Amino acid sequence: MLNNDLIQVLWVENDPLVTNSYPGEADMYGDLQLTVFPCWEDAEVALESDYDRWQAIILDAKCQYKKGDADKADRFLMNVITRIGKIAARKNRTIPWYVLSGQGEDDIRDLIPDINEWDNSWFKLSNRRFYSKNGKIKYGKEERHERQLLFERIRTQVNHYNEELQIENDFYPDVFKALDDLDIAGEVGFHLMPLLLPIHFKNISNVDYNRRYIDLRKALEYIFRHMVKKGFLPTNIVSKKEKDSVNLTWSSHFLGGKQPENLDDVKGSERIFWAEIERLNKEPLLPKQLSQWLKEAIFQTGGAVHTAEAEVEIAMNLDKYLPNVGSSPYMLRSLTMGLCDFILWYNNLLMSNPDEEINTIKFWRKRNSKI
Repeated sequence: MLNNDLIQVLWVENDPLVTNSYPGEADMYGDLQLTVFPCWEDAEVALESDYDRWQAIILDAKCQYKKGDADKADRFLMNVITRIGKIAARKNRTIPWYVLSGQGEDDIRDLIPDINEWDNSWFKLSNRRFYSKNGKIKYGKEERHERQLLFERIRTQVNHYNEELQIENDFYPDVFKALDDLDIAGEVGFHLMPLLLPIHFKNISNVDYNRRYIDLRKALEYIFRHMVKKGFLPTNIVSKKEKDSVNLTWSSHFLGGKQPENLDDVKGSERIFWAEIERLNKEPLLPKQLSQWLKEAIFQTGGAVHTAEAEVEIAMNLDKYLPNVGSSPYMLRSLTMGLCDFILWYNNLLMSNPDEEINTIKFWRKRNSKI
């Protein structure tokens, strides 16, 4: 950051009464330095010329798009937000933007698209996607000025969430959109994020990163549970006795097209599963490349039924492997990239087969069933 570590905020505002008073508040409540531009035409030049400087953007709703324009919220907001998105895509970094307005709620509510995911918690609190310049809102046990809350929230989001914003919006937008479409972003995304962040931001040691193999396993468990819910996998892969028990090995065989011709050739728990379930789809659900990746991912993260057993198995595998490669992070990184493709594949599979009841008839059946 520049200027004594103050967070650099590009601010589009043309009311001199506001521009003279808010910067002091922004420094007091959020350690922010607001740099004012009276119209978007000037602000865009500054944004393009020194993009890495800016960490947040504040927009007045009713401002000038170009010099000489009238102050019109519809022309200003719709054009500016579109331009910010296009620049972010070209620069490969999202800068979070916020609307701070003196306009009436009904005047601008429909002008602000719901694409500012970084500030969804504000939407849940206020039921709108802008902050009021002069308004107050109940926050905890007290009433707070909304603009002061905005300054505090920018500080928090820049300091703690900017890297995650880049992971979701700039580096892997298709993967996280797929998780949203599948409605498993909360579960799988929670374990995917700590696998992706250290690939792009050096925030932990290789030793600590290699402890995150368990996140890879847990992400797979949640995906397989979801596959059960959507009818692609039979319910018996999830133990009724142990909530964290998912048979990853058998599931990978099922998805990869492996089915024994003779049950006498199969031993252990896998024999029990195949004795109960018969695959109906002749072709494997998984492409060969992903089938091989899944087999390797399960080997590395433990094929045991219980997550607790898997952690022991992971530790044993790593103890034998990591000393030979100087504790490098590259194996886990490569498996993480495979997980991203696996998520995209699963989203496409579900889009092509959205009916869970049909899926339970189409892909498998219990042996000796009349179906």
